[in-house]
Amino acid sequence: NPVMWISALFILNYHHKITNIKIVQWPVLCEQGMTGPAGARGLPGMKGSEGPKGMKGDKGDLGRPGEPGMNGQKGEEGEQGMCECTDGADGVDGMPGEKGDNGAKGDTGAKGEQGNMGPKGNQAFSASINQSFPIHDWPISFPRVLTNKQGHFNPLMGIYTAPVNGTYIFCFHLAVAKKPLKVGLFHNFYPKVKVTEGTYPTTTSHKIVLHLALGDEVWMQVKNSDTNGMYTDTENTSTFSGFLLYPDSFCHTVIDKASTTNARSISVYL
Repeated sequence: NPVMWISALFILNYHHKITNIKIVQWPVLCEQGMTGPAGARGLPGMKGSEGPKGMKGDKGDLGRPGEPGMNGQKGEEGEQGMCECTDGADGVDGMPGEKGDNGAKGDTGAKGEQGNMGPKGNQAFSASINQSFPIHDWPISFPRVLTNKQGHFNPLMGIYTAPVNGTYIFCFHLAVAKKPLKVGLFHNFYPKVKVTEGTYPTTTSHKIVLHLALGDEVWMQVKNSDTNGMYTDTENTSTFSGFLLYPDSFCHTVIDKASTTNARSISVYL
């Protein structure tokens, strides 16, 4: 209550005696003071009694899918079903299976057909020059034929053409007179053998083994006029010979000997 009744009246005499005391009450109106600071937090209150059960709430949202579970064990085989089907279309080819083990050795097969006839025998030639000092830088002609049954040596051109793939032997025996001799044996425009004979009169010879393919050509060639001492007369002979030692196989096509007569360019002897 803002109104407080306070009264006091002290009447004192000069003789320090209290002669009379009157108490008078009168109303005094006071204004409200300023708000004080907040007090300290009080202690927690006691747990109240459990309230009544609430009403059922609304249905919640659908949750996230769970993780896949582990594979279950294989079940028992079921009973065979009834099939009343007809032949359908072929299915797609399956994947190739793993390679199997080697099978047992089979029986011997039937005899094969006879192969092509191989080249005839006597694949050989031998010939000599008929005049001394033949043309240089050109295949030497050997027109005096001693043997050439299969016709694979062209005596006028002086060129031998291989009828089959195989190993061949070539040799020459030359008389030398009046000047030195530098001569080479060529295989398809490349010299395989070079011989130089600086003394005269004399003779020189050489033998070589070559592997030739079908259609390869072999000939002899003198370097130049100053070293062309190849000679022949009634007492001396210069020869060039060759033959097939053995073929690579017996199923080659024999080249036509007529093709050896065709003209061709010849390399210069180096």
